[in-house]
Amino acid sequence: MIHIITLSNPQAADLFVNYMATKGVRIHAKNENQQISLWLEDQHQLEMVEKELNVFLREPFHPRYQAASWQTGDPKNTSIKYRPAFSIKNMVQRSGPLTVLLVILCIVIFILQQVLGDQDVLTYLAWPYDESLNFEVWRYITPAFLHFSLTHIAFNLAIWWYLAGQVEQRIGSGKLFVVLLISALVSNWAQALVISSSFETFGGLSGVTFALIGYTGLTSLRNPEKGIYVPSGLLVMSVLWIIMGYMGVLDSLVGGSIANTAHFAGFLIGLLMALWDNRHQLSRRS
Repeated sequence: MIHIITLSNPQAADLFVNYMATKGVRIHAKNENQQISLWLEDQHQLEMVEKELNVFLREPFHPRYQAASWQTGDPKNTSIKYRPAFSIKNMVQRSGPLTVLLVILCIVIFILQQVLGDQDVLTYLAWPYDESLNFEVWRYITPAFLHFSLTHIAFNLAIWWYLAGQVEQRIGSGKLFVVLLISALVSNWAQALVISSSFETFGGLSGVTFALIGYTGLTSLRNPEKGIYVPSGLLVMSVLWIIMGYMGVLDSLVGGSIANTAHFAGFLIGLLMALWDNRHQLSRRS
């Protein structure tokens, strides 16, 4: 048998197996280290399976795959073991040490902001608001760890956990650290360029999360063998969010100013990093 791909989503793996069964292709699914690896029985069908897989990874939950599961799916015969989607154990297994560490760091800083007040924390962690602070190099990164509401931090950490966990498990902690460092620096710097005064503050992990959306989205499309899955709806919503942000629609909805430049810069740098990391894959496809 030939290994095709390893997926982190058992439902998606099951859909693809059942869909290919309607085309007379037998694919075996095996549980391996909290992932689902798919194996092709007949190597002569490999080219056709790879083409179908590329289409599937763009829209894994398209109705045609759901319909195929109704036709062929038999829960009693499947080798895929499903785990509770929202269990604590499942969440930990889908992450890594850096993913967890950043979540803890952001929560601790958020608690300090509530206890000490935003201003006391910003004094040490905000973007350099005075030339005398330019050599406090941590300030170019730490605004990404600041959050100003419970909704703000909850939304950012949810996206971070979902995408960063995939990057850390499928590519490595080193790569996740590089994406985090570069995207935080670039998005913070970009936002600092457009603030109206040196006393205006900003913060949030959203520049990093938008970078992760761009990075994982393009990686999943160009190099599906890495097993990273990003719903197409998340990519569409991210682009719409940036557009609506620049139109001023979101400011009234959230009751404050949106760091639109940080979002756009993060998304763009994420796409650029994905293009660079998958450049050899792109040349092979061309």
